[in-house]
Amino acid sequence: MASSDDAATDEFRDITDVKVALVAGLCAVALTLSLEYGAGIEVPFVYRLSPLVPYFAYVFSRGAALSARTWMALTAVVTLATFGYFAF
Repeated sequence: MASSDDAATDEFRDITDVKVALVAGLCAVALTLSLEYGAGIEVPFVYRLSPLVPYFAYVFSRGAALSARTWMALTAVVTLATFGYFAF
C-alpha cells in the first residue's frame, strides 16, 4: 500500500513534467516565430521541433537523475543553438 508521501511525490512529479513540457512548447513556438518573422528565414518543420528533443529525452529517461531545471536549460540551449545555426 502506498503511503501519503508517495502520493505527494507523484503530484510534484506531474507538476515538474508540466513545467518541462511548457518550456519545450514555448521554446518551439519562440524558435518558429523568431526564425520566420525575426530573421526572415524559412526553416523545415522538423528543425523547428528541435526543442522537443530534450523534452522527449526527459520523458523517456524519466529525468535521468537530472533536475528539472537542467532539462529546461538544455531545452533553451538547443533552441538557441538551432536559431544560431540557421540565423548566422
